Amino acid sequence: MSKDSKNTAAVHSMTGFANAQSTTRAGNLSMELRSVNSRFLDLNFRMADDLRMLEPLIREKLMNALSRGKVECRISWGRAEGEKRIPKVDLEQVRQLAALESTIQSALPKAGGFRITDVLSWPGVVEDNSLSGEELQETIATLCDQAIEALKQSREREGAGLAAVLLEKVDGMEAIVNSLLPMLPQFLAHYEGKIRERMTEAFDKIIADKASHLTVEDLEERIKHEVALHSVRIDVKEEVERLQTHFTEVRRILKKGGVIGKRLDFVTQELNREANTLGSKAHAIAQTQASIDLKVLVEQFREQVQNIE
Repeated sequence: MSKDSKNTAAVHSMTGFANAQSTTRAGNLSMELRSVNSRFLDLNFRMADDLRMLEPLIREKLMNALSRGKVECRISWGRAEGEKRIPKVDLEQVRQLAALESTIQSALPKAGGFRITDVLSWPGVVEDNSLSGEELQETIATLCDQAIEALKQSREREGAGLAAVLLEKVDGMEAIVNSLLPMLPQFLAHYEGKIRERMTEAFDKIIADKASHLTVEDLEERIKHEVALHSVRIDVKEEVERLQTHFTEVRRILKKGGVIGKRLDFVTQELNREANTLGSKAHAIAQTQASIDLKVLVEQFREQVQNIE
């Protein structure tokens, strides 16, 4: 593995699912994590009342592991697989209760005996399968770690797919810009020719006006100035250069990986701005169509970026 690959973090989606289970003597604990996209980290919990005291522990672990996404955490108890046996009874305690009952009845002959429910509810007669607070906390902590790891793997798999889609969209945008580049000088020359033609006609009328004191040289200089001024207004060289810079930046961000959703969102806004400017300066059908096609890809890009952590 190269040094660069070691320093490259994966791209994670905010969409994912994970389930983890733990079998204890008290039953089967199950934790389910579902996440979807969100601007911030939004945690929601659904759990049994006897587990509610452990919500701060789970919340802390999720906040340390995730940065964005709406996450729903469900924890529930269930019967462990194959757990249908009858609880063990401490027969020695039952014999002691029987001896106690006999002693009492010898002193009080009319006293009633123990009922079965009395015996079974007597402390220590039936085995206690419940977990201590410390055991429960340790079990939940381990279960949470397993579920979070599974969720991160799920989000990473989804993120790899999203990264591939985003790179495909960038390649498409770049192809549009590259196809437009050779035609830009032609567009500009054609536009300048039309401006020069209209202004020449207007200035010819001024020259024909006997009252005008302008010379042909003055009018020619004015035409050059106006043509240059209009050419600057419709020149898209800077927009194209900025688009190419944004394409490079997107590839760099995706290669670096990690928590990149907000940064990609910013670049998307810049891509959209340049695509709009390209359209507003269009003076040829091909340029207008390129702007439209570019904005379609930028919108598709934006939709996918919304799912990146």
